[in-house]
Amino acid sequence: MVSETSSGGTSPGNPQAHGHAGELGQQPDHLEIDEVDEIDNWDGDSALGGMSQFSSTQSVSSSIYDHVVENGRTYHRFKEGKYLLPNDEREQKRLDFQHQLYTALLNGKLFLSPVGDRLRNVLDVGTGTGIWAIEVGIEHPGAHVLGIDLSPIQPSYAPPNVTFEICDAEDEWSFRQPFDFIHMREMVTCFKNPRRILAEAYRSLAPGGYIELCDPILPFQFLTPPPEGCALRDWSDKLMEAARLVGRDWGVATKYAQMLTDIGFINVTERREAIALSPWVKGAHNKQLSMLLQHDVLNMLEAVCMALFTRVLGWDAARVLDCLELVKRDVQNTKIHAYSEGVHIYAQKPLSAAGPSTSY
Repeated sequence: MVSETSSGGTSPGNPQAHGHAGELGQQPDHLEIDEVDEIDNWDGDSALGGMSQFSSTQSVSSSIYDHVVENGRTYHRFKEGKYLLPNDEREQKRLDFQHQLYTALLNGKLFLSPVGDRLRNVLDVGTGTGIWAIEVGIEHPGAHVLGIDLSPIQPSYAPPNVTFEICDAEDEWSFRQPFDFIHMREMVTCFKNPRRILAEAYRSLAPGGYIELCDPILPFQFLTPPPEGCALRDWSDKLMEAARLVGRDWGVATKYAQMLTDIGFINVTERREAIALSPWVKGAHNKQLSMLLQHDVLNMLEAVCMALFTRVLGWDAARVLDCLELVKRDVQNTKIHAYSEGVHIYAQKPLSAAGPSTSY
């Protein structure tokens, strides 16, 4: 049900042996439309009821830098304007919930890379609230985990082996120690030149170390043609257009595997998974994932487009919010068979590694 491809070096082995593949979403061509009566009788609330109540927004230190207030949301002040999503409490809660969705996809695991017992120095790029870094630090007390981000929204408490730094990943990396593992998640909206970031990661990894990325493939897709005038499709098209106008390719996740290979990584292993945006899909597990994703998407819509549409397309905030009311209806409409496809990929730096290609 999950597509996996690998290239370079030795085979990474059967993913089922790691206990992950069976819990991932399905390939788009394996998604099946459920019958209406089964949808109506399915208890969607139970999908959300079992999620962890842990929130990294407790005791957040927000006084390190001032934030920029715009259209009722706050954005980072450091390197103002580089990251287009907000950093306020609403967004922090969404990011923490999104973390729960990703761990549900991985059957409670925090990563797929076969790092073995070599986990000593870990870097989490775009750490956000720091929840992934904290949980890795708890699971691996012998490792030091560093989380970096533009926004100072990480909690003031953390395990002693977890630290946070406010910095820009698009600057040249100058970390003192090489890393055994570099993690990046939901970075598809962040960088104008993701290949350069991956090359910096290659340079900063110890020989034999791993990089892992997990990102959606934008825009949302449709298993069957959406109705004419579909607000979700129109919004998705406008989102991609606005991103292109500021020099960002938000569909770049499909190119990660080739980028990693070109830079010099080996054992490049890619998984694709698809999750429905509403419980139109067959199967209790797929329905549960769809409700988790829908909850995230409904809270993400304003966050991902408000700055782009007002700054780039010239919309006012009221127009954006009116548009999103229609989009939300489509997201929740089980007659619109929309889904999100994602890329989960890891790769290894060779033990006998030279420097990366500098052709960014």
